[in-house]
Amino acid sequence: MTLNSVGIIGSGAWGCALAHAFSIAGNEVMLWGRSAETIDDINASHENKIYLEGLTLDDAIVATTNLKSVCENDILILAVPTQQVRDVSRKIQQYIKSNITVISSAKGFELKTAKLISEILTETLTNITIGILSGPTFASEVITGWPTAATFAMQDQNFATRLAEKLSSTSFRLYTSNDIIGTQVGGAVKNIIAIACGIASGQGFGENTRAAIVTRGLAETARLATALGGNAETLSGLSGLGDFLLSCTSRKSRNFKFGELLGTGHSSLEALKHMEGVVEGFHSAKPVIERANQLNIDLPICFSVSSILAGNTDVSSSIRHLLNRPIRNE
Repeated sequence: MTLNSVGIIGSGAWGCALAHAFSIAGNEVMLWGRSAETIDDINASHENKIYLEGLTLDDAIVATTNLKSVCENDILILAVPTQQVRDVSRKIQQYIKSNITVISSAKGFELKTAKLISEILTETLTNITIGILSGPTFASEVITGWPTAATFAMQDQNFATRLAEKLSSTSFRLYTSNDIIGTQVGGAVKNIIAIACGIASGQGFGENTRAAIVTRGLAETARLATALGGNAETLSGLSGLGDFLLSCTSRKSRNFKFGELLGTGHSSLEALKHMEGVVEGFHSAKPVIERANQLNIDLPICFSVSSILAGNTDVSSSIRHLLNRPIRNE
């Protein structure tokens, strides 16, 4: 199997960041997007003026609005929001090569079905190898060239290593894992926990509170990952603890910023109006709780965030409920 070219579906901030990282690693990269204006800007000035203004993308990247063309590459990356994965994967089925590797970089559970992305791809695409890329990665820092590391999960570790070596560079390093489930759960649930940390910040709470939320949130994530067939140890790595540390402590995180707005008294809809880009935790909270209920898994922080987002409870009541839970063994 030749691995000479990379096609990336999604020209948002993260799609552009991956295109840049993989291009400077020496790969032929084609980037697909719906907006002709954005695609023209990338080809002409090597810049995504909507999401990454002022940052220059590698000039070897070729951008296109032709979905068929991007699907003809040797490796395909899906860099679209979780809730768009099913629709996009259905559209590309007619164009993709047999046995192509499809790598998803989205972090979430599908709202309608409560399924992970790997489960969606298994349903919608045939004769593919599935990979998951997840970890503590802000798009702007990847393009700036600051050292970044992420998890690349595939079942075939030998092939994963081969791909990781091809896609990595001196500033963007991939570590392999065979735990596709745990890697996805870590990336998805950390968005919800980041919202909780943002709420705490908006309420004026201190570092003690955030540390407690991150620690107990990581424990919730490990319980869910294990119940779904993943490995709890995965959550101590880049796609778990690493991503938690990034998203739960920085206003660069959309989920943290969104939660902070909730904590200062904004409703979910009001807070969303202030956000640029997709707040994945907003969409994943409800399906995560649905999946947890099916598995009889206790996720108190995720449940509280989901209740707040649904308008079933307010921030103050949720905090009181969490603090009044029975004392239990850690």
